[in-house]
Amino acid sequence: MKAKNILVGVSGGIAAYKALDVVSTLRKQGHNVQVVMTKAATHFVQPLSFAAVSGHPVLHTLWPEKARTLKEEYPHLYPATETDLFLLLPATANTLAKIAGGFGSDLLSTCCLSLPATCTKIFCPSMNVEMWHNEQVQENAQKLKSKGWVQLGPENGHLACGMTGEGRLASVDTILTEVASQLSEHQPLAGQRLLILSGPTHEHLDPVRYIGNPSSGQMGKALALEAQRLGAEVSFISGPVPPEHLPQNPKITLHAVVSALDMLETARTQLPHVNAIIYVAAVSDYRPETTLDEKMAKQDHAFELRLVPNPDIAATLNQEKPAHIFSIGFALQTHEGEKQAIQKLNAKALDGIVLNYADSMGSTSGNFSYLAKGQTHFEPWGALDKQAAAHNIIAKLPALS
Repeated sequence: MKAKNILVGVSGGIAAYKALDVVSTLRKQGHNVQVVMTKAATHFVQPLSFAAVSGHPVLHTLWPEKARTLKEEYPHLYPATETDLFLLLPATANTLAKIAGGFGSDLLSTCCLSLPATCTKIFCPSMNVEMWHNEQVQENAQKLKSKGWVQLGPENGHLACGMTGEGRLASVDTILTEVASQLSEHQPLAGQRLLILSGPTHEHLDPVRYIGNPSSGQMGKALALEAQRLGAEVSFISGPVPPEHLPQNPKITLHAVVSALDMLETARTQLPHVNAIIYVAAVSDYRPETTLDEKMAKQDHAFELRLVPNPDIAATLNQEKPAHIFSIGFALQTHEGEKQAIQKLNAKALDGIVLNYADSMGSTSGNFSYLAKGQTHFEPWGALDKQAAAHNIIAKLPALS
């Protein structure tokens, strides 16, 4: 691995001392490591300690007193604008809020505004379990992930505050492994093109009413980002989801659709150009037979709504695609999961199928298992967040197996 410019942001949490081991190891690996600290972080670890293990003076104020060079006069720009990888360690609730909100109220948050678009960004949450599960903190974490940040942890265990639960900083080994993976120039999916169908479909009765489901598109987004990380170019077709659930990356081309028929036709235009396809969209099985051009007036009596079946997108495209295109589908079930998944694997002519359950729809995690064509036993993956599930699924592509 070639030496890279790494900027480590240390915010004010008890886990800040663990960043010393990370910075020291990265420097020993030959990387150029610079540390920027919040004022609160300096109460947990002295800047001199980070200067010693990084080999560089620590940045901790927007107003340097003795700037000797032009770069030293602008610590919010340099080295941020020259950074290959930014690591926020630990990521406290306060710092997460600043970065997610786009604030530049201290040197660390201002540096984040100056990072280049090509910079890999990793954040490692660490805080009290109740703080971590706070709704606003969760929204801030999701917002960063929606912008391409990689989240590591937090882990479950005994916390410094005396409580037990989710909130521990990811282990040093986990952090170093992820940094190495992100910086690796070996991209096994380089030259591969992947088609991902994601999100729900909305089947409109009139301009404001539709049949749909609570799919959030988070699984599809995680798959796209994982494939891109490994070098693939991704065509991403998504039904209506919040903007933060769409992957943002130059190697990912977004195609917005609404209905199942829209999704099928758009996928057909992309199919000849891909090596693999993943059907993760929660496509509506039915659509109204008639769609009104104007909003239907409210009625005081019952009315009948006639539905007609939508085409099975996976089965249709797998009949049309060239034989070399590898396909993975999903089976979201509420009962007889393995039996239903096997039937879908065969009926849709898939190369593999991921079995999950209704608790994963709209959630950031779920219970997953996998069955490859020709196999008789599922691989039980258990409870995973969708980022980890995406890693397992992408690993099943022929270029990685």
